[in-house]
Amino acid sequence: MSQQPSQEELRVVMLGSIESGKTSVINTLLGHTGSDLGKRTVNCVRKEGEVRGRKLILVDTPGWWRNFSLIDTAEFKKRKLMLSVCKCPPGPHAFILTVKIDNPFTENNRRAIEEHLSLFGESIWERTIVVFTIIRDVLGAETMEALVDENLEQYIESGGETLKWLVRKCGNRYCVLKHDSKQISQLLEKIEGVVAKNHGGYFQLDEKVLKKIEEKKKANEEKARSRRLIVARQREGSKSEIQILLLGWVCSRKTMARNIILNLKENIGWRRTIQTNRKSGIVAGRLVSVVDTPGWWKYFSGQFTQEWMKTELRRSVTLDGKNPHAILLAVPADTTFLEEQRKITEDNMKIFGEHVWRHTMVLFTCGDLLGDTSIEEHIEYEGAPLQWLVEKCGNRYHVLGKDQGGESSQVTELLEKVEEMVATNSMFSLHEESQTPEVEEMAEEPDETNAEVVRFLDQEWNRMDKQMEETVKSICSQTLVLEGNRSIDDFPDHNEPFTDTSGNERLSTKCISPLTINPPVADGEGPADLSEQAEGETLERVREMLEREWSRQEVVVRERLHEILSEQHTPAGLSSESDESDQS
Repeated sequence: MSQQPSQEELRVVMLGSIESGKTSVINTLLGHTGSDLGKRTVNCVRKEGEVRGRKLILVDTPGWWRNFSLIDTAEFKKRKLMLSVCKCPPGPHAFILTVKIDNPFTENNRRAIEEHLSLFGESIWERTIVVFTIIRDVLGAETMEALVDENLEQYIESGGETLKWLVRKCGNRYCVLKHDSKQISQLLEKIEGVVAKNHGGYFQLDEKVLKKIEEKKKANEEKARSRRLIVARQREGSKSEIQILLLGWVCSRKTMARNIILNLKENIGWRRTIQTNRKSGIVAGRLVSVVDTPGWWKYFSGQFTQEWMKTELRRSVTLDGKNPHAILLAVPADTTFLEEQRKITEDNMKIFGEHVWRHTMVLFTCGDLLGDTSIEEHIEYEGAPLQWLVEKCGNRYHVLGKDQGGESSQVTELLEKVEEMVATNSMFSLHEESQTPEVEEMAEEPDETNAEVVRFLDQEWNRMDKQMEETVKSICSQTLVLEGNRSIDDFPDHNEPFTDTSGNERLSTKCISPLTINPPVADGEGPADLSEQAEGETLERVREMLEREWSRQEVVVRERLHEILSEQHTPAGLSSESDESDQS
């Protein structure tokens, strides 16, 4: 921690989830116009100006997914967050934690904040100020603003124990900041109060931690360079018609990738892909066909993959009588890839046989969120599970992102890599010899307990999907007439406390919420197959994993809806076709 800083200078690091208003707070404090509003912060950015006669240095940082635990945040993003303190040497006097006020503040949100701030150590809480933000371009913001103006303390009290915990953890340092507010002085006083309490000192990461980060950074950069050289040596191929098959878990952004590859401008529906479908187009002077498929679960093993999905996946290989030249396995680049995901991916790929890997390339989606981190560095930072996947695919990988200003070049490069595979492999097909014991085992009927879980997951996801779509349409309709008091975040709350209902109904006959799971019971009998304790643990695990599955889809839909409302799109331009979903 600090020695003596310059008393004319205040240094602050901004922290918070995606779209929590970090950049807006910076622009408000520095009096900037906010030309960068609406753009995702992907790198740590230092901004400075003079406020009330003092130099103010603010460091913007990448946000984490609002409902996601630290374990789901990519390693490169964790590194950027930790190194943010080095952007304002010798170190920040304070941290501002932004919390968007028109969002419900759930236990998941609280846990996400606690876990991400733990990267800096326990002492960070002594220097953290909670700043509640209000985004004025969403419905209901003015109503919420009026409520907060009346009594901020009452708002915190009504937020429940989760919000009160956060405020207490930050030493009851909090305020609200609006785009047009006069409350800059109040926030500056809070910052100065933190400086005074810490005797003018500043925050520093432990030297050993910083040294370890830098050593790992250098090692990974060297490995990344080596990986790029290996890929470069593999580059050659012939131009021909290209057939591509997209695979991946739900919300891996397969449909978005398909639209980028084919340069399709069509709107994407809100619900997940449920049917295999083909789209074609002329790309770089050649015919390219891309087959989109339903996504398997990210957190549930292959034994919980629905039978209808397995059927669609098998059908995708010979759709319209055409076999794929290449299989692109979609993996979002902005989230972590653990051993859990490695096993689940391998498990679901077994349906195609072991030889499928010779025809598969890893397609990193959401590449625009990597910022200044190369994909090779990301692979090295994630460690063994992701490295295994890339190497299982013969070190074939590509990164694809939107809004990068170079979509045509990244697509051209992707097609060149696919052509390399065409030059060395024949088309992929399902052979009888591919039906290994592992594939046959996967095709077997699941036991009754697992079958009940499979049915529950499918029914519950469809219910939440439909409810989400109806909410989105309602919000868009209100936007058209510029009235109503609902915010963009007025979504169904799927994070209700676990409730054990009576009656012992089966999972397949009564699904109230992802947190209300009734134990599977044989007709007229007691608990089936599992002891009561083991069964309860299993159901709790199912509840937790379904919550994780849904949270990314909810965040993605919020993000897309925010973009559409910002651009003042109309509901007429929104597709509700379930087979055209960006959630695939």
